[in-house]
Amino acid sequence: MGLATMEKLRRGERVMIVCIGDSITEQNFHLRGKLNYVGQLAEKLIDTYGRKFLLLNAGVSGDTSWGVKDRLERDALRFAPDLVTVMLGMNDCQRGPEPLPEFRRNLETIVSRIAAAGSEALLLTQNALDYNVREPAVLARVHYPAYVEELRRMAEETGTPLCDIGRAWEQRVGGATNMHLLLMNDGIHPGEAGHRLFAETLFNYLGIEPTI
Repeated sequence: MGLATMEKLRRGERVMIVCIGDSITEQNFHLRGKLNYVGQLAEKLIDTYGRKFLLLNAGVSGDTSWGVKDRLERDALRFAPDLVTVMLGMNDCQRGPEPLPEFRRNLETIVSRIAAAGSEALLLTQNALDYNVREPAVLARVHYPAYVEELRRMAEETGTPLCDIGRAWEQRVGGATNMHLLLMNDGIHPGEAGHRLFAETLFNYLGIEPTI
């Protein structure tokens, strides 16, 4: 699905992009001084289109769809963005399976409010987890796959654009725990290599081609 925001960039027009999510979106210590997927997106856009965009990282560590719903106006919509990317689920899943319908309603509310503001929404899935990694942070997220599937189902049934980074992650790892760990910083957060995979998947989805 083509995004009007990318067409504007290709025409040389200025755009505003907000990336909202949790600690995987937030630029923080998990990257050990390296750029996460949002920073890599900024670099790629500069390289390809020049400085004809503004990009805001609105990631907040520990956040959920409940939190993003509450802060969407303050942290994204008030800037009148052309595009808002939404990456959630890693923390929502700790609430167990019962809130899955509410998780979906939260996503639908977030997407509808983005559209009502005249902006485009792009959902992003996150990295897969490997439950052979017997860490408390991983074991606390046993319902994570169900949340990812609910997000995919919501995107398909509502026609919301989805860049399925989680699927690309699974294909790269191929079920091998050692390969998974090479992409990670800890049990749930991708490291530099993992965010490179995030960024490459997003670039491919957006159809970003370098100018040189």
